[in-house]
Amino acid sequence: MLTWEGVIAAIVTSLKDEGEKIDTQAMRSYCDFIVQKGVQGLFVGGTTGEGPLLSLQERKSIAETVVDQVKGKTRLIIQTGCITTDETIELTRHSRSVGADAAGIVLPYFYHLDDDALFKHFFKIANAVPGFPLFIYNIPQCTCNNVSPRLFEKLLEKIESLVGIKTSNPDIFQIQEYVRLAEDRCSVFVGCDGLILVGLSAGVRGIVSGNASAFPEPFIKIYQAFERGELEKAREYQLFIDKLRNVLGDGCYIASFKKALGFRGIKVGSVREPNREFSAEETAELRESLRELGVVQ
Repeated sequence: MLTWEGVIAAIVTSLKDEGEKIDTQAMRSYCDFIVQKGVQGLFVGGTTGEGPLLSLQERKSIAETVVDQVKGKTRLIIQTGCITTDETIELTRHSRSVGADAAGIVLPYFYHLDDDALFKHFFKIANAVPGFPLFIYNIPQCTCNNVSPRLFEKLLEKIESLVGIKTSNPDIFQIQEYVRLAEDRCSVFVGCDGLILVGLSAGVRGIVSGNASAFPEPFIKIYQAFERGELEKAREYQLFIDKLRNVLGDGCYIASFKKALGFRGIKVGSVREPNREFSAEETAELRESLRELGVVQ
């Protein structure tokens, strides 16, 4: 299988009618914008993409639109994780059928599950889509479930189609364990933007970033600087990214990404409830802060 590495933008979902409907045309234009910046892939329908707030049919429609628009221009990971195993299998099969490069699967949420339950969940999914590349999406602060190193080792041993893990858990010791266990068998991606340089130094293969949904440029720059061995330059980009993510809310407010894209001339609409739109005052404050960073006019 091909090695997965580089910068993958966790993109937003374009919505219209106050977040009630998918805006297919806006989604196409937005994907073109991100791809043209030079990212190595798109992560579709994740946290930044409001995936848990979308129906199964909406998620299928988005997958079809994105694959149709940018297939062959960059690599596509469709986030298919749901609270149930059967629904996750349904979306994963669909992603394979429309031509996605891989499925990204967030852990089941709400119920606390032990390692045995989580292993059974992923093993059943892998058997339902034999040979289709799978990414695990670990974000325990949102799901209340975590991929322990013990579980990760067992998944690597038993699931040949496991090609990557995106971890948004800020535990650097766990990230280091993932890297040790994965070796050249599987790609570890850091999902915490404050740990990009630390993660790359520890051996992760790349970045999956929600902040890159609006501003992919500094993430591409830090990755390229690190690959060239320019560690001081990479450190400067990390410090800049820290300022940027603090302004954007570091994933806490999806509206900040959508407003920022609007400032850049890319219309992606509003958020879906219960996510909250920004007030006029908040929007003005966000724009001014981004102006001070030099990333919008």
